[in-house]
Amino acid sequence: MLGTEDLNLIDRRNWSGHNHSEFCPHGSGEAEEEYIEKAIDNGFKTYSITEHFPMPPKFYDRVTGAQHAIYTAAMSLKDLPNYLKKMKEIKIKYADRIQILIGFEFDFIESFEDWTAEQLKLYGQQIDDAILSVHFLPTRFGLRAVDESPLDFKSGILKEYGSPLGVAKAYLKTVKKAVEWETEYKPLRYGHIMLYRKWRNTFPAQTLWEDIEVENLLKNIIKEISQKSEFLDCNMAGLFRPTQTEPTPTFKWLQKAQQLNIPLVFGSDAHKVAAVDQGYNTYLESQYFL
Repeated sequence: MLGTEDLNLIDRRNWSGHNHSEFCPHGSGEAEEEYIEKAIDNGFKTYSITEHFPMPPKFYDRVTGAQHAIYTAAMSLKDLPNYLKKMKEIKIKYADRIQILIGFEFDFIESFEDWTAEQLKLYGQQIDDAILSVHFLPTRFGLRAVDESPLDFKSGILKEYGSPLGVAKAYLKTVKKAVEWETEYKPLRYGHIMLYRKWRNTFPAQTLWEDIEVENLLKNIIKEISQKSEFLDCNMAGLFRPTQTEPTPTFKWLQKAQQLNIPLVFGSDAHKVAAVDQGYNTYLESQYFL
């Protein structure tokens, strides 16, 4: 896996750092070459393929909620060899047109830290780039997805934590643990750290999502990222969701991250070819005007 110095050499103005592939069970299934051609057409010089790394086998014994969220969360372990083989072939094929970084988006689940650490040791030297993200939170009945649907969110995560503020605090405390986690080949970039706001437009306009505790959690998270000289996913996918209509982190927190000189990496979070450049113009403008 590339280190901080190597990643800092990449021109972030034309680096697309968060993309999925034909191996994603909840993606479009379009061929990876189509994603790459779209990226080239939109002027990207560096393109990270960060497919969802397989979930721990015991994950399926400890998760509840929507079956779609559970069984399409990530590729299976048996797909890993084919994924790595195909992405390496594509990397070589397009080497004279675009720099491709092969990698994964790893889920941070505190109860599976040891398993994830083992996988990072196994695959860390085989990949170029990686993201660490939170998609599931613990509840009394098992792990539950944050980002499946408004109904699943409200019947699971919201019911467990009582209010959007309660969800925000639980989610950010988990992100903070992910940032503080120390292990070999740990990803140097954190994905969509405010994903819990994905359904905010399905709540009344006066709903509180941030108070002093949430603000302090976010301040501590970005301060820690800054002190570690690590990177932050500037995920623009939410701009195009009617339920969200904002990036994650929000513009307010992207600005605060910039003030701490945290390198922001554009993330389309593309799960289909048409989304490869979503929000790219807004990202470029935000680098100068936030």
